[in-house]
Amino acid sequence: MARAWIEDRWLKPAEKRLSDGGVVRVDPPASVKRSLSMRMDDPGRAAVPEEFRTAAYGRGSRWAVYWRADGKRRRRSFRDYRDAEAFMAGLEDDIRSDRYVSPDDMERSFGEVARLWEATLSGGVKGSTEARYRRELRVWVLPRWGSVPLGRITTGALQAWVAQLVRGEAPRDGRIGQARPLAAKSIRSIVSIVTGAVFSHAMSEGWVLRNPVKGVKVPRQVPRVPRVYLTPEEIRAIAGQMRPADAACVYLLAYTGIRIGEMMALRCGDVDFDRHTIAVDRTQSVDADDRIVETLPKGNRTRRVPVPGSLTPLLAGLADGHGDDEYLVRAPRGGRQTTNNWRNRVWAPALRAAGMDGIEGLVIHSLRHSYASIAIRNGCDVKTLQSVMGHASAAETLDTYADLWPDRAGEVAEAIDGDILM
Repeated sequence: MARAWIEDRWLKPAEKRLSDGGVVRVDPPASVKRSLSMRMDDPGRAAVPEEFRTAAYGRGSRWAVYWRADGKRRRRSFRDYRDAEAFMAGLEDDIRSDRYVSPDDMERSFGEVARLWEATLSGGVKGSTEARYRRELRVWVLPRWGSVPLGRITTGALQAWVAQLVRGEAPRDGRIGQARPLAAKSIRSIVSIVTGAVFSHAMSEGWVLRNPVKGVKVPRQVPRVPRVYLTPEEIRAIAGQMRPADAACVYLLAYTGIRIGEMMALRCGDVDFDRHTIAVDRTQSVDADDRIVETLPKGNRTRRVPVPGSLTPLLAGLADGHGDDEYLVRAPRGGRQTTNNWRNRVWAPALRAAGMDGIEGLVIHSLRHSYASIAIRNGCDVKTLQSVMGHASAAETLDTYADLWPDRAGEVAEAIDGDILM
């Protein structure tokens, strides 16, 4: 039996009784088929005798492709024979090539597959990244596609959704705030990463043949805000608007280059006052449920950071009276200080008080950039800076701060010129 076949739902063979009592089946003649083809929009006017008409004559699509798969007989209808024939050819090729996708799988809802994909996240990405993916899925993706079958989500429909995200008109399930136009970076994460990953999971399970997200164009990211490098005077101006313990944090970030999360995870025992170093062995982050946790530093790279002598009294003041296992930076009433709390309640008010809140691109991370700027200006080589800042490679350090190293091409030419013999 053929794996797939086409049936005419409107025409059937007629039964003719012979003189000897036998019965034969007579196919509709060419004239009948031709008449029907010319009257497809009004089959009732076609010259088709009743004996050649099926019970479904004139209703629905004329042609049906049948096939057997997964233990079931399946059907898809077509108005034109050529479309039915093309579908059957592709179907048979898919079956032979083991690329066949069951219609039942194509009818799985996006939300069902998204829940299965979510279950694969734990342990595969950082907790903070997992939290962001889950949040984007809940707020932006599922409100639009959660109930839609996989097979009905097309590249064109996804492209129209991108336009809604750009205009701030996309459906959402936010617990706070109002719908708003999204930045290019956010749209890229929501569409290309999260939605695309759900379809990739469906492909790996054999539920769809292709990922419709692959053909979707997302907005290009706008040019990045210029990186801000603060001068020592500007660093002091910001710190001058804070209580001494918080001012010490500003100086610690600006003159050691550690990250804000790394600073919040420091214990008093991490400071080696004899060797003038800090052990950066952990960082403050969030888990998949947005709870504060501590993990290894970025890239799982622990390190020892040198501390300028001028900072020693400030660090001693932070550690004074506290045990080695207590936090070096603490909340005003003691206990753990959080990155968000310090940013909102300490950093932002200090910038406003210093008249620096209008500087585009000025963020806490600017203190780390400023450290790199000061180090390079004072002759620090790339490998040393890479080690201190915890970069994965010297290439990352060069790519990040290429604009800070002086252009010495002229010196190279002069040096070579001295060795030329002519």
